Amino acid sequence: MSNPGGIDRSELIDFLLLPSSYPHSPEEIIHIQTHASDVFIAGHCVYKVKKSVNLGFLDFSTLEKRKHFCEAEVELNRRLCADAYIGVWEIKLRDGSLSINGEGETVEYAVKMRRLPEDKFMKNMLREGEITEKHLSRLARKLVKFYNSQKPRPEVREYGRPEKIKVNIDENLDTSGQFVGKTITPAAFEALRFYNQRFFDTKSNLFSERRDKGFIKDCHGDLHLEHVNFGSRDICIYDCIEFNERFRYIDIASDVAFLAMDLDHNGYYGFSNYFISEIVESMKDETARLVIDFYKNYRAFVRGKVESIKSTEEEVPEDEKARSVRMAGEYFSLALRYAALGSRPAVIVTFGIIGSGKSTLAGKLGEELSASVVASDYVRKEITATGTNERKDEGYEKGIYTEEITEKTYAELISRSMKEIERKHVVILDASFSKRRWRKMLMNKAAETGLRVFFLRTIASKEALRERLIEREKRGDSVSDATVDILERFASGFEEPEEIEKTNYFEVDTERPPGESLTLLLKDMIAGGIANDEY
Repeated sequence: MSNPGGIDRSELIDFLLLPSSYPHSPEEIIHIQTHASDVFIAGHCVYKVKKSVNLGFLDFSTLEKRKHFCEAEVELNRRLCADAYIGVWEIKLRDGSLSINGEGETVEYAVKMRRLPEDKFMKNMLREGEITEKHLSRLARKLVKFYNSQKPRPEVREYGRPEKIKVNIDENLDTSGQFVGKTITPAAFEALRFYNQRFFDTKSNLFSERRDKGFIKDCHGDLHLEHVNFGSRDICIYDCIEFNERFRYIDIASDVAFLAMDLDHNGYYGFSNYFISEIVESMKDETARLVIDFYKNYRAFVRGKVESIKSTEEEVPEDEKARSVRMAGEYFSLALRYAALGSRPAVIVTFGIIGSGKSTLAGKLGEELSASVVASDYVRKEITATGTNERKDEGYEKGIYTEEITEKTYAELISRSMKEIERKHVVILDASFSKRRWRKMLMNKAAETGLRVFFLRTIASKEALRERLIEREKRGDSVSDATVDILERFASGFEEPEEIEKTNYFEVDTERPPGESLTLLLKDMIAGGIANDEY
């Protein structure tokens, strides 16, 4: 791959991997690639060279453009990280030899930075348990001061128009379409497309209101954990968006949503909520809460898209490609969570008559949302010391299916779900929940801790139920002991869920093709959440 500057990229990389190429002769060079740049960590300095690429939303395809964006990167990043950005260095070619700021023709440009201490990056400090709410308060104050220091600019404010915001959303969806079936499932892609369209159709007034109130600023644009460092005299927030103004001229809610999303992605839900609260209170910006999940969804989708792109680049090593595929899937799952459930912790219950497909639905949802599944069949056999594959078809409400053991099973099921919520934020319960008292037990427990509960009832005809149970018995590979012999008695004892609020209740026709029924369910949950201002 040749650069328009006249030098082969591989030759340039070989040069920058040599310690002798640098004025300070570092002992070791570490090369890191992004989808748009080659970064070289050279001792106490870092050199960043932009790739000769045009990705549509980013165009570094000529030497002149790379110079322009290197200079813009330094100027813009000095706003929030003044100490780190040294300047733009020229890479020269003379008599076939390359040099940094030497003699000859300029063939490339590099942003030169001071290396920030690795142990003070926010992500590393979180991993070591060193981040506290005081750190988040300091970070919030720095950002609020930055946002408030900006004078109103008409050209920035224009990017707060709903149609301008939608350009970014549509571009992400269009770009990511090629990854359906690879890093994002068809059901998730269609549900996320639906979410964004429905939000714009019904909530565009929120964008206009926030634009009129002056919340559209020249922001950082790429505010995530790896771009925050607590090691300098002041917090350093580096590597802002320089290559496209429409990604930087954004709602401050979009800016802070990126960091909040990244905290969620890494399991720090409490810190995420605290950080948002600090920003909202300091900015006196209560309407931010009405759009924050929309922007979290957007940010997670962007990260999924970026990781997907990286997974296809020829020069990226195979192990990094595999990691990018995995990371893309995680971010797309998180985006789907925001769309279907919002940010609050949630319990999803798949329930219904035996053989109605609740376990199948639970498994598919668990995969789509990266959520744990707690199944009553497994819990029951565990608390009775029964082998998972050991058949216990002793009859209706007999053996390990007595009323007493069933009550213990549901109590344990709900107890485990509360513990799992703390770890994963979303948990799926797979159980018939055929009695009103068990459903109320869960709802009361959830109310104590502020959880939302979604009840997804699986529906199928009697003929389908019978056929599935007979087929399952023949296979003999199910942990469930339910048989066709008890179907009628089970169905007659099922208590209709009249106590569940309609906003939290959904029915799933499991006789439809699995992908179709899942997509319809996700769309129903999304539409309900938006219509009821849940998120």
